[in-house]
Amino acid sequence: PFYRSSYHNLKNRMLGMDVLVAMGTSTAYFYSVGLISKGIHDKVPEMHGAHFFETSAVLISFVLLGKWLQTRAVRKTSSALEKLMGLAPKTALLVTPENPKSKEFDPLVDEYTEKEVSVDSIESGDIVKIIRGMSVPADGMLLAGELSVVESMITGEPMPVYKSQGSKMIGGTIVAEGTGFMIVKNVGRDTALSKICRMVEEAAASQAPIQQYADKVSSVFVPIVVIISILTFVMWVSLCSAGTVPEEWLGDNSCVTFSLLFGIAVLVISCPCALGLATPTAVMVGTGVGATHGILIKGGEQLQAASEIQSIIFDKTGTLTKGEPVVSDYIRITDMPEKYDKVKNLTDEELLWLLACLERNSEHPLATAVVNHCVENMTEIYSKLNPLVDPTDFVALTGKGVSGTIKSFNASIGNRKYSRERADDEFSDEIQEALVKMEAKGKTAVLAVIDGVVAAVIGISDAIREDSLPSIRYLREKKNVEVWLVTGDNSRTAAAVAENLGLPKEYVIAEALPSSKLEKVKSLQAEGKVVAMVGDGINDSPALAQADVGIAIGSMEIAAEAADMVLVKGDVSDVCSAIDLARTIFLRIRLNYLWALLYNCLGIPIAAGVFYPVVQMRLPPTVAAVAMALSSISVVLSSLALKLYKPPDILSHRS
Repeated sequence: PFYRSSYHNLKNRMLGMDVLVAMGTSTAYFYSVGLISKGIHDKVPEMHGAHFFETSAVLISFVLLGKWLQTRAVRKTSSALEKLMGLAPKTALLVTPENPKSKEFDPLVDEYTEKEVSVDSIESGDIVKIIRGMSVPADGMLLAGELSVVESMITGEPMPVYKSQGSKMIGGTIVAEGTGFMIVKNVGRDTALSKICRMVEEAAASQAPIQQYADKVSSVFVPIVVIISILTFVMWVSLCSAGTVPEEWLGDNSCVTFSLLFGIAVLVISCPCALGLATPTAVMVGTGVGATHGILIKGGEQLQAASEIQSIIFDKTGTLTKGEPVVSDYIRITDMPEKYDKVKNLTDEELLWLLACLERNSEHPLATAVVNHCVENMTEIYSKLNPLVDPTDFVALTGKGVSGTIKSFNASIGNRKYSRERADDEFSDEIQEALVKMEAKGKTAVLAVIDGVVAAVIGISDAIREDSLPSIRYLREKKNVEVWLVTGDNSRTAAAVAENLGLPKEYVIAEALPSSKLEKVKSLQAEGKVVAMVGDGINDSPALAQADVGIAIGSMEIAAEAADMVLVKGDVSDVCSAIDLARTIFLRIRLNYLWALLYNCLGIPIAAGVFYPVVQMRLPPTVAAVAMALSSISVVLSSLALKLYKPPDILSHRS
């Protein structure tokens, strides 16, 4: 294989490790043939060069052994991809309704038949049954049933995830508990698992720009080694001819044989292969490790850019915040005149129940937030004894609020102006102070008016994710990254969020359109900075595409188009993990290069006999072959050490 590869390399004007091996073994072999021919011609029984046949054979054996060990080690670097591909289930339980004409199939009521089929035969729109211990056959939505699903192989999240009707199902995940029926949405290449596998495979196969450095070094390395080998041979022959080399150094060898052994050792010990393996093995292992932690990287170029990030721009809604309104403040007003004792004497749970009953008829997102808050803060016993009821005389006024009657109570919830109209008296200082504080923090303040008196002031906001603050602190303090917040919200809301996240006002851009985000990315790039954009992939596509590294949180769809990285779990802390992993991978690549260069810088002089006059020991070509193989294997093992990578503990940076 060495000679075949060398022939094609020389034909294409490329010089690689195989050329060095072919030259070394050929020199040993043909020198031995020449000695035998000369001995036969001269009728000399002593043929001291005959043992070079063994040297040539052992040399090839050791190099082949090294190649085999190297191949085995490299295969281990792609184990993460193999594990991902192995998650794809082979069969599915296809469900066929007995009455296919029925508009809505309910597997808990309607009759059906089930049949085990190949996953390849199911299509979008099919209904499949999933039971405990089974892999989810495709992406889809749970139609009926309750499940506990292990998604760690896709998201990296170790805890099982509870699934109920309407929950999103990911193909390849495993049902830990329960039985359910799901409707298939995506199959084959369109499943999240297939997309992840493709991204990991493409990333592993792609070249990082730093690889060009290795290619340039390798392109001049082999010719230089050949020249050094020839010079080594010529130098030792010259020294022998001049009588500088003592007779005892030569032993039974002739001057040419003695010198040739040094030249062959130089050819064999040199290893451009170690340089060539330094980057691809680290990228392959690193992208696989990232996939196991829910971090998908498109390629080596993006990975290198991520390791050099200087500025990072975060979208607010859905990225640093949860993207849905929640009740952040709830103030019960008890300071009211005696004529409102009926309202004042309501227990906390009774008031919450009234508000939940009123808001449950509204489809407004703020109403949903109020209902969720009320239900969550009522005891389970109270909720069972007092189920929610529909209000009478219910009225919803767009942009103002809602009103209705519940158990003789006239209730309303709305903004400041609407509530002032519904209240009998002017707002008290307590109410005014609560409103001012909430609005100053960028929250939406609504008031609950019961029988003409304000009973509660409620603050609603897009809640900041638990890991947003520690993630930003980690990026700024530990990674020395400049963090920006760009949002379409008004200045007051943006300033309030920035304050909660510990960001200076000058790093906040409010009322930004998608084009504004794009312009900010371009302006930072114009300053010579490597810029990353983090968004949920909906209105952030232009900025994600323009940035040196576009990072999409929890969006496989946008990842295929605009983003360079996808954080499957959707956690902000994974942004920190992605940058830390990228820097760890490229630190490993640099260490691999350092080792490969040090090996060659030390190995070649030793093989050339620079230290022979001092130690009077030379490096046999067979040992040089072993050293060459070990150098490549050591680089691969160094890359495999990336499997021990642990993401940083971001939540420890809360304070």
